[in-house]
Amino acid sequence: MIKSALLVVDMQEDFCPPHGALAVPGGREISSPIGKLLAMPFTLKIATRDWHPTDHISFDTSNQPPNNKAFESSTTISNPQNDSESMAIPIWPVHCVQGTPGAEIIPEIDISEVNRIIDKGRDNGVEMFSAFADAFGNKSGAASFDLAAYLNENEISRVFVVGLAGDYCVRCTAIDAKKEGFDVYVVEEAVKSIDDGEDGWGATKRQFEKAGIRLVSIDGHEGMKISKEYEKKGGDYENEAGSKNEPAKGAPESKSEEEKKEETKGSDEKKEEKAEKPKANSGKKATGKKADTKAKAPKKEKKAPAEGTRKSTRISGKRSAPEDEQKEEKAPAKKAKTAKK
Repeated sequence: MIKSALLVVDMQEDFCPPHGALAVPGGREISSPIGKLLAMPFTLKIATRDWHPTDHISFDTSNQPPNNKAFESSTTISNPQNDSESMAIPIWPVHCVQGTPGAEIIPEIDISEVNRIIDKGRDNGVEMFSAFADAFGNKSGAASFDLAAYLNENEISRVFVVGLAGDYCVRCTAIDAKKEGFDVYVVEEAVKSIDDGEDGWGATKRQFEKAGIRLVSIDGHEGMKISKEYEKKGGDYENEAGSKNEPAKGAPESKSEEEKKEETKGSDEKKEEKAEKPKANSGKKATGKKADTKAKAPKKEKKAPAEGTRKSTRISGKRSAPEDEQKEEKAPAKKAKTAKK
């Protein structure tokens, strides 16, 4: 069975209007589609949080003027595991500081549905957009645990990514998930970006296509039919904590080809049973008449077309049973004619 995980990225107060310090336009609005996804029976549901120290290197307050203007300036950081490697990162307003209200996940997201929360960006000297690794690809104390290892321990093969912001943390998390060997899907109606234009979300989508990451819709892609997969297993929805979930309210109504074939097969069986019933009744009467004329007719031949056989055919759903009945019904009639001669 394919096991899937849902990653809900950075749905925090500081990233949502109306009061977030680094509010993403429309960020709070995607809580509704994310809620539908959280109601689905994913094997794991994980939320991420930016969890910065007060002096994080990306904050405007941590940099000197004139290069400390949020959204305009940038600063250079070095790889903590390789001093010869460096990169420029954007300067942001102070946001998602550990233990502050702005760092909390918004109340519209039902945290009781989440198996685990991963905190990232805890190292003050390095940027960390992805939930898998820092900006240099290092796995260290900048994250509260190794996300890839956790997913692998739970035999996850498929990851769905949603949240904020599409052109930063969602993008980096999805790309790193692909690098870790997972099949990755980004649910587009459950993502908002800082820049939703061609240079922001547009460029991100092109990166996804190049990396083999698929953009999907809750109701429009085969990959989202998670509840259908579990229904085939008997409708028992178990999550990591051992509790049972109901089938997803947002699950698509479309049926698989296999289900359609089963329905067609059942319909054909009912038609065949209706068509065979008059013939079987006719054969039964003829057999009874001959038996009155010649009392020596074998008893087994009289029982061949009995109603009990037909009832068991309906329960089992086997198509071959009505054909066997016809053969058995024809046999007594021939023997009865021989006895008459």
